[in-house]
Amino acid sequence: MKEKPFFSTDTGRLPHTRPPRSNQSNRRRGRTLFITSLALLVVLIIVLSWVAFQLYAGKLSTQNASSPHLTPTKQTDAPTSTVINAAPVPQVTPPRRDSTMAYDPLHHVVLLFGGTTTEAADAQQTNETWAWNGHGWKQLHPESSPPALQGTMVYDAASQRVILFLYQVQSAGKVANEMWSWDGTTWQQLYPATMPAVIGASMAYDEARHEIVLFGGGVPSMRTVTMVNTTWTWDGMNWHQQYPATSPSPRSGAAMTYDAAHQQIILYGGTGDGSGVSSVASETWTWDGTTWQQRQGTGVPFQDQNVRLIYDSVIRQTLLFGATNSDATWTWNGNTWVSVATHGAPTAPYLSASTYDDAAQSVIVYAAQGNSKTGATPVPQTWIWNGTAWKLQP
Repeated sequence: MKEKPFFSTDTGRLPHTRPPRSNQSNRRRGRTLFITSLALLVVLIIVLSWVAFQLYAGKLSTQNASSPHLTPTKQTDAPTSTVINAAPVPQVTPPRRDSTMAYDPLHHVVLLFGGTTTEAADAQQTNETWAWNGHGWKQLHPESSPPALQGTMVYDAASQRVILFLYQVQSAGKVANEMWSWDGTTWQQLYPATMPAVIGASMAYDEARHEIVLFGGGVPSMRTVTMVNTTWTWDGMNWHQQYPATSPSPRSGAAMTYDAAHQQIILYGGTGDGSGVSSVASETWTWDGTTWQQRQGTGVPFQDQNVRLIYDSVIRQTLLFGATNSDATWTWNGNTWVSVATHGAPTAPYLSASTYDDAAQSVIVYAAQGNSKTGATPVPQTWIWNGTAWKLQP
């Protein structure tokens, strides 16, 4: 029997081989795979972009918290939450004087600590902690609190903590100082190896050099208090005494703040020894991190030691107010004092505390006005400076 040829003689194809399958299904499968991969890639890009944004936002928030006087965007209108309130704001009760106040940019609140609750013979000091959130005051109840002592308080941007410096005169005329820090929830006592032993000292945070500066105060003896003019700096761990070539004369109770526009600390007034009271009450000094320099700019705002000095980040000038016999407001432009408001500021006799509220871009003042010794019961008051005028909160 004759074998058939392997190839067909007329077509040249394999006689028993099927025709090639159509590529249509392969193309459909490839298109589906491509679309799926593209969709997954888009989702991945969106997720990574969101994560990157969150990380950047967190970094930016930390930077803002570490520098309480970063130049803010100037607002055309005053913050409605703090300057214009239709309803009365909650106040610190009972009213008190000699409190201390600082703004915590990490937690966006103004802290108020301590004070003397009355002016009567049975005056009592308190160790209460209160917070201003832009709408009113709220008492906080931390797990741990400092003792009921007087002192001064600032925000330490280097360690991102509020630092409280307290003092107490012991029976033998010695000073017992304490330091505490606020972490947003509770107070924690600090134990530096070296501690300035003074009362009534002035304190401010030096943003340019990332340290707290403490100046002056008094050293009590058995019957008197001797004023000093020592300068100390806090590096986050310990106090270090500085020895500048020039210093203000000995005094306590001077007003002091950091002038971010000129990157220096400014000090005004204070109470000196004996006949020196009147001579130091109107002096202006600046600290550049190395030494003090007295400024002889024209204009003498107040012959008063009980004044307040706050840097306004919006107008980029230092605000001076709170004299005993004047409700005027002055600003320091780096060379001289300029009167910006002839009246309206809270006055000093029962002025408790003040600070700059960066969140609201305004100065906030808590004051207890009135004197129970003369029959006028002190009342709590909260004042706001919006950059152009003072307003007493209803």
